[in-house]
Amino acid sequence: MEGLQPIFILLFAAVLLVGIAQKMHIPYPIALVVGGAIISFFPGLSTVTFNPEIILLIVLPPILYYAAFGTAFKEFQKNWQEIFSLALGLVICTTVVMALLFKWMFPDYSWALAFAFGAIISPPDAVAATTILKRFAINSRLISILEGESLVNDASALVLYKLAVIALFYGSFSLSEGVVQFIQIVAGGIGVGAIIGLIVHTFSNKYLEPVLGVVLSFTIPYVTYIIASVLNVSGVLAVVVNGLIGSRMLLKHHSSLRRVLGYATWDIFTILLNCFVFILIGLQLRSIVSMMTIYQMATYFGYAVIITIATIAIRMLWAYAMAGISCAKGLYTTRTKALNSKCMREAALIGWSGMRGIVSLAVAIALPFTLSNGEPLAGRNEVIFITFSVILLSLLIPGLTLPYIIQKLKIRSMTEAIDENKIRKHLVELAQEKLNQFLHSKTIDSKEFEFLNNYFISHHQALAISHKEDNKKQNLEETRLKVIQAQRKELIALWEKREIDDNLLTHLENELDLVEVHIARGILK
Repeated sequence: MEGLQPIFILLFAAVLLVGIAQKMHIPYPIALVVGGAIISFFPGLSTVTFNPEIILLIVLPPILYYAAFGTAFKEFQKNWQEIFSLALGLVICTTVVMALLFKWMFPDYSWALAFAFGAIISPPDAVAATTILKRFAINSRLISILEGESLVNDASALVLYKLAVIALFYGSFSLSEGVVQFIQIVAGGIGVGAIIGLIVHTFSNKYLEPVLGVVLSFTIPYVTYIIASVLNVSGVLAVVVNGLIGSRMLLKHHSSLRRVLGYATWDIFTILLNCFVFILIGLQLRSIVSMMTIYQMATYFGYAVIITIATIAIRMLWAYAMAGISCAKGLYTTRTKALNSKCMREAALIGWSGMRGIVSLAVAIALPFTLSNGEPLAGRNEVIFITFSVILLSLLIPGLTLPYIIQKLKIRSMTEAIDENKIRKHLVELAQEKLNQFLHSKTIDSKEFEFLNNYFISHHQALAISHKEDNKKQNLEETRLKVIQAQRKELIALWEKREIDDNLLTHLENELDLVEVHIARGILK
């Protein structure tokens, strides 16, 4: 098979893998990384050639942009110290340690390549960890910390990566110039992201219909990244800041239809991007492995084991140090003393949730093939092979054992103090208050008031039932869905008997679909 044919065939297979993983309650990155490894040994597939910079442009902007939309903004503000400690301090520390390890393993390769490798390995991916954590009654603060860390650490690691690649490409690097350039890149990226975000999202909100607004959203991260790159500032930070601005505006100003359409289409697009990257790495590994001996592969995989252990150890030490500082501060307040008992257990969970993922893969395969003088980049294959192996090990070891760790640590949500039922009751009371106002102003009559009042009460009760986990509530929800399914079958039967036409079938079936899926947006597990 030649050209792009293998990509589409393997993309089909990758989506099936994601579906199987979802049914087995396994984080889908694990299925994809294993699938990528299998692809590399599959006979009959040709290696696909590509421009590394194009791959980075295709993959990174949308992934980072959508991650910004998934960040809990209030939780991010509340836990910013823990997030930035992990996303900046830990990333820099991990990058340095990984660079030293790489240089020890490959003394003939340049320090620039060693630091590029360190930056590639340093950022964890929250997808696998949070997919597992959301199945348990875990404090939402921990999930928010991991998601916030994943967003910021991608940006910080990629800025370090960019500096390392510049040094690698041109063969020289000045520390003082590097610090100045780092500040310029970071400040410029934040500024560009803020300006473009405010302009584009304000325009989209005022002038674009929901469907066109969603279509535009797919171009926003790419345009932001390109403009920032042209201005020689951080495209990654620009995209992240743009996404954070967009997420706030989406919650407060955009229509409900745009939110529903946007989240659904972006979920699909993100899954396809993940599948695409893991397929690409599988095809790359095929050519890399073909140039290695069994001894070299075994040696490099052994290096990957050492690096994986080192990344886990560094993260665990950092998490415990953070927890120790937090506990020390808590000694001075009675309220915080009560929380210190679970402080170290939460640190263990954060420390064990450092799986690597798609960003590391995308950046590894984006390493240039040649240097500025036209010579091949020595060590590129080794970096890609070891990066893939580290991702595989980090997903399989911490990823598969995380549920056991959660049960062993007995971490449960103790701070979900916001009573959902209380909020629902408040919303019902608000609805009744507004309806009374409409009744008194004679906007509606008493019959309309009674109908709408019963509607809002029953609607909120149905939503509450959908989100409860006890058996009684589950039975009610299952019964509700079975009734809707029966109604849909009856519609199809009437249509087949030609008692209703296509248009009426589509209209009524769409109404049933909306009722059936009203409980929540689909989440890939």
